[in-house]
Amino acid sequence: ILHPGAHVGAGVEIGTAQIIKGLNEVLTAETDCCIALETMAGKGSEIGRTFEELKMIYDGVHRKDRLRVCFDTCHVNDAGYDLVNDYDGVFRKFDEIAVFHINDSLNLLGAHKDRHANIGAGTIGFDPLYKVVHDERFLDVPKILETPWLCAEGETKKTIPPYKEEIARLLR
Repeated sequence: ILHPGAHVGAGVEIGTAQIIKGLNEVLTAETDCCIALETMAGKGSEIGRTFEELKMIYDGVHRKDRLRVCFDTCHVNDAGYDLVNDYDGVFRKFDEIAVFHINDSLNLLGAHKDRHANIGAGTIGFDPLYKVVHDERFLDVPKILETPWLCAEGETKKTIPPYKEEIARLLR
């Protein structure tokens, strides 16, 4: 799983062409793995902030059988896709999913930032994330928690991984 890249001022079309060129160099007949491009929040000059940008990359890659997309719930929210109020509409737009990153977002819808929050502690909330995890269309799609570690009481350093508890909540 990787971030597609950024155009650093050259424009989406030129940046996308560079990403496609690089992917076509590494995804060959001898390649024995897949690359999953992650949906992006849209900060700066990131490419992959819309499903259409990811489709442009996909369409340009020769070895499509080796290319996947990782659906990051925080990034999609921050890019402006409304999982809270238009869950089905978001997935009608995005119908070929390979991997999900499951995390809440500290940001408001469409903020274009990328600030992950723990499950149920952000602006997406628990219910839409639970819905993604249990959606029958995606039961066989891998899901990865990408939530921040927590601080012990009275501490400022994050030392506690929350994954066991978050997984338990999501699997109820």
